[in-house]
Amino acid sequence: NIDPSKFGKLFSDCIVLTKDHKILLQQRPLNYGASTGCLTAFGGHVEEGETSLQALIRELKEELGAHVKPEDVVELGAVTEDFTNHTDLVYGHFWHDRHGTITGCYECEAVEYDSVDAALKHPKIMDYVRWFLQKCRARGLLI
Repeated sequence: NIDPSKFGKLFSDCIVLTKDHKILLQQRPLNYGASTGCLTAFGGHVEEGETSLQALIRELKEELGAHVKPEDVVELGAVTEDFTNHTDLVYGHFWHDRHGTITGCYECEAVEYDSVDAALKHPKIMDYVRWFLQKCRARGLLI
C-alpha cells in the first residue's frame, strides 16, 4: 500500500527481454547530468492521470517503438533509491518482446546482456535496475 503522493516524482520502468532472449537496458551518455554513464531501464515519468502501466506502455512506444500489450507486462514492485534520496518512486516491470515489436532505440544507447549476472557487472548500474534484475531472476523470468 504505497501512497504515491508522498513522492516527488513517479517513474515506471521496465526490464526488457528481446525476442532473441537478450536483456535490453540503456546506457546514459556522458553528458546526461547526474546519471552520466549509468545503466538504466527503459521507461520514464508517470504523467498526471496515468497509471504506471499506461505510462510504461507509452514510454516503451516512445523509446523503443514497441507495441506492448498490458497482459504481457509483469509487475515487479516499486522501489526508492539512494540516488534520489528516496524522494522518487520507481514502479518496476518486466516485459518479453516475444513478437519482435521493438523497432529501435530512440533514447540513449541500447545495451544487451545474455544474463542477469552479466548486467550486474556494469560499474554504474542504478540501484533500482539491480533490484529489478534480481527480482526477475528470483521469479524465473530471467537467468
